[in-house]
Amino acid sequence: MRHLIVMRGAPGAGKSTFIDRQGLRAYVVSPDDFRIRLGGVVMAPDGTLAVSHANERRVWAEVEEVLDFKMNQGQLVILDATFQRSRDFAMPRKLANAHRYQISCVDFANVPKAVALKQNHMREEWKTVPDAVIETAYERLHKNPVPKDVHAIDAGALEDGALLERLEPECRDLSGYRSVMHVGDLQGCFAPVEALFSEGFRDDTYYIFIGDLLDRGIQNGEVIKFAVDEILPRDNVALIWGNHEYHIHRFARDLEPVSKDFRFNTLPQLEAAKFTRAQANALLDKAEDAFTYEFHGKKVLVTHAGLSKVPERLVTLPSLQFWKGTGNYNDPVDATFSAAMAGTGWLQVHGHRNSRELPVEAAPGSYNLEGQVEFGGHLRVMTLTADAGQVEAATREIKNEVYNKSAPRHGVEAAETDEQKGIGSISEATLAALERHPLVKEKRFASHPHIRSMNFTRKAFFDGRWDQVNIMARGLFVADDRRIVARSYPKFFNLEERAETQFRNLRNRLQFPLKLWVKENGFLGILGWDHVSAELLFASKSTPESEFAMWFREIFESEAGDTGLRRAVDIVGKRNLSLVFEVNDPVRDPHMITYERPHVVLLDAIRREEKFSHVSHEELKQIGSAIGGIAVKQSGPTLKSWEEFEGWFKAVETAGREYRWRGQHVEGFVAEDVSGFQFKIKLDFYSFWKWMRGHRDKIRRAREKQRPLPMPPDDPLAEKFHNWLIFQPDEALEQDIIQLRAAFERDAANT
Repeated sequence: MRHLIVMRGAPGAGKSTFIDRQGLRAYVVSPDDFRIRLGGVVMAPDGTLAVSHANERRVWAEVEEVLDFKMNQGQLVILDATFQRSRDFAMPRKLANAHRYQISCVDFANVPKAVALKQNHMREEWKTVPDAVIETAYERLHKNPVPKDVHAIDAGALEDGALLERLEPECRDLSGYRSVMHVGDLQGCFAPVEALFSEGFRDDTYYIFIGDLLDRGIQNGEVIKFAVDEILPRDNVALIWGNHEYHIHRFARDLEPVSKDFRFNTLPQLEAAKFTRAQANALLDKAEDAFTYEFHGKKVLVTHAGLSKVPERLVTLPSLQFWKGTGNYNDPVDATFSAAMAGTGWLQVHGHRNSRELPVEAAPGSYNLEGQVEFGGHLRVMTLTADAGQVEAATREIKNEVYNKSAPRHGVEAAETDEQKGIGSISEATLAALERHPLVKEKRFASHPHIRSMNFTRKAFFDGRWDQVNIMARGLFVADDRRIVARSYPKFFNLEERAETQFRNLRNRLQFPLKLWVKENGFLGILGWDHVSAELLFASKSTPESEFAMWFREIFESEAGDTGLRRAVDIVGKRNLSLVFEVNDPVRDPHMITYERPHVVLLDAIRREEKFSHVSHEELKQIGSAIGGIAVKQSGPTLKSWEEFEGWFKAVETAGREYRWRGQHVEGFVAEDVSGFQFKIKLDFYSFWKWMRGHRDKIRRAREKQRPLPMPPDDPLAEKFHNWLIFQPDEALEQDIIQLRAAFERDAANT
């Protein structure tokens, strides 16, 4: 069901019009979009406007990165480019193979050249290309056929909407069978499978295994041998791709395991069973993301994790939703489906999630085959049988007696049940999205081998590339059982940094009153709870092992004392909180703002849950008092309307570098409206001296390399500071900017 569609044809041939008429715009990845984003519209030598092609290497790197990300999730993807040469298909073919996609090409090569030339001149000026470009395109298209392993589709043979119809998986008619048997998650448990198939397979029955063949159980070798010998060769057996099939996929492609359970539990059992990568590839080639069929008047949707309803087009949904479900693990998918599809004749069969321990028929018309088999629960089976024109559903549960009885029920599904009880876990779907995100980096730690951190990459930061996944990857620490050990704020942005924080857009965005908090000028300290070792976790940004994390611990313990530490254990551990601090260390880590001594400031108490939420300021002050009277973030102005905010901001702008809050220079403010929307306001004093710190560094580098000194900045005070700096000895420039500023101000006062 995973489809990559490549558009092929000369500019002006009608590819974009075709995409719109087919209803495919939401699925398009286009190099032109990246060209515009990176290079914009420029003037050509003849005076006409055109899309810049100056960044082609980066454009195609971005295209490949986005394709890879989308295909990791099994999204339908339309790649809109010209693809004039056979070699142009190399990258999409590589990705299609890596992600088990079917690759097709909608070919516009048969559109008459005269039509393309005419349509090209009807476009906006900046979209128009020279006629010679179209002439060359047609020469290449006719010399380079579509590669044989790419399914070619003549664009002229498709009516509006026909492409999605062609891609939609067939709803099979299984009415020729006496019965259809659905077998739930096996999870590496063979004993109940052996009992179920004690008399073998029947030729008059169609069998559907709903995924998660392996992991967690202690009989993975026996299960995989059964799969190779019985599931793989039979035409009357279907296999649904579950979330744990992803680990088989990585094994098949000879990739490093990303699951600790697979690496240390499943893989040794597979190796002992002599399971080969060729067998793994063959098995997964048989697996399907979703399976629909008709059986004597009944229509049935089978997926691994369950959907909220039968979609109009299955092909338009990302495969990730078939593997991991719609919504969260604990959403009542059976009840939702039952209500949405009542009276339609549709049934649903799924596994994967059952935190409420519902029966097999979890709701009318929705059958749930997740029975915690790997923890000594049951293998669940639902069979439809036709008798005298009537379809009857029979359910069966086979208890598993062969499992690791000493292992706690702390797996993915069990952890999410715990989340219902207030123990914060990250959902499997969200964790997978973080793991596969190209702009999220994972770190492991020798001191805490069962914990990893997820943080956005430098590329995300410097390129400003943000989405709903990587903005949450900021100081996020997760244990192997998916419990959240510590977390910070999701990434939020400076005023004017992004469209949603531009001043002109805030009027319609903000919900008043708007509360401002003083922004401290240090580094981030995060205090979490390691439930495995039953101790506090001290971290800074992405690690508990840096010198910043050690400084944070040292300063916190000094301020909290023994009593404060004991209370912190209760507050953080028992109340499921993560405490976030600004650590101000003027000795080892001075910034721009002057502080008299090392200290921490409690910024927030954030619940260790996937969805961001934090305690009130009143409760925060109580926590600060309880853990040794630690300082809590300062309250700034409260602005009750847009007019108040606009007036305050204009006053701050007018004051410029002279603005002070309660007589003191501060870095700025964090603004938070009543909806929880946050943005940062950096003040001119802070920004100016940060600029001057960088200028000091330019002078130092110029001296070291014996190069000309940089020009003085175009600002009166900056020019004075520059002229003062260039007469300072090298050792003076080694001082931090606060020391240099103080010396400069002293000298200025004495002249």
